[in-house]
Amino acid sequence: MVNNDLYNEDELNPPDWLNETFFEKILKNVETENATVTNLLLRPGTLKNDHYASVLFRAKVNYTVPSQPKEEREQSFILKVEPFADGYKKDIVGDLSLFQTEIIMYTKVLPKIEELLRRCGDDTVLGPKLVAYNSTAPSYVIFEDLALKGYTTIGHRHTSLEEVRTALLKLAKLHAISYKLGLENDNVITSMDKGSMNSIDPNSFEFIKIGIELLKEVISEHSDLREFIPHIEAVEHLLLPKSIEMFNKGSSGAKRDGIFVLNHGDFHMKNVMIQNSDGKLRDLMLLDYQISVFGSPAIDLHYAFTMMYSPEMRRDHHDELLYFYITNFQETLRKSEYRGHIPTNVEFRQELEKHRYWGLFLLLSFLIFSYSFSDADGDLAKVIEDKAEQKKQLRDPRLLNELRELLPKFLYNGYFEY
Repeated sequence: MVNNDLYNEDELNPPDWLNETFFEKILKNVETENATVTNLLLRPGTLKNDHYASVLFRAKVNYTVPSQPKEEREQSFILKVEPFADGYKKDIVGDLSLFQTEIIMYTKVLPKIEELLRRCGDDTVLGPKLVAYNSTAPSYVIFEDLALKGYTTIGHRHTSLEEVRTALLKLAKLHAISYKLGLENDNVITSMDKGSMNSIDPNSFEFIKIGIELLKEVISEHSDLREFIPHIEAVEHLLLPKSIEMFNKGSSGAKRDGIFVLNHGDFHMKNVMIQNSDGKLRDLMLLDYQISVFGSPAIDLHYAFTMMYSPEMRRDHHDELLYFYITNFQETLRKSEYRGHIPTNVEFRQELEKHRYWGLFLLLSFLIFSYSFSDADGDLAKVIEDKAEQKKQLRDPRLLNELRELLPKFLYNGYFEY
């Protein structure tokens, strides 16, 4: 029996078009003969708190082929489909070009970047194998099932330091090669100019529209945190406009000033899968390129601080991890025989400072999700969609204690200056 409480409700009832006929068409991508499906089992693709914007299924398909009719074969796929159940998620996500972006990433961008890495002896894999896709309604992408290769999700915990370093290593390589391609005016790379903040009005998301106000209400209940409210109010009117402006800097008509790379766009702890063997981390796979965007690396780096790092890493390892990312970015460019200017440590830190309002916006609006992701009893969809649940999560003592550490640091580092 399936414990329905562990999964998103819309992943318990697959749409009718996900049937045997559909999968017989999909199997043409993995077989040289027409296949006949003998059994189809569709289950939720992952746990409730692992994602939000798409609907995920794991499909176990048993089938036969004409040349060996008595031999039953089996394939397992991960399907990501656009939201189909009427409601808030369908209404909001429908305005974004998530599937079009991800299809371009998997069919054009990632293969090109991996090819350039191979030329310099680097066998890094930046994403799972794409099996099939459709960019028109109903939109979907179908991937190999990484679980068959021993990959698992992070689960209800924060990432380890080793896992974050591995994720940052892959991010640095993605950024470095795309930096090179961007300077060469690669049309595909530079056309990826619509991300999370400049595709639709961010205030369409209720948690963004009211998030900072709710946070101020909660911290006003604590005398030691209340003193930061005037600092927040001094700059909060700038946070969204400056963040949107940063995202728009990557567009073809904009004057590009600084470092520009292809950002993952949603670089958080739930968008990775890990492969362990004999108690050691063997690989970490980046997932979900639905809001990838060409722009400042500050987009991913500030996001990683809030959404990928554990509280301990934010407190004790930020400089170390940033240096690790920068040095691997530089080394990747050198290995690729790039002959132009290689951004320095100082220049990367200047990018982060220049786009500090994005970092502050994420801290004030998104830190809540770092805790929701790691809470076994949490409900990400409710936190996104329900004001009362959002406020309840903001009152988490762990989150408030971390704000006691981070808000002074952000103040001392000039994040509240305007």
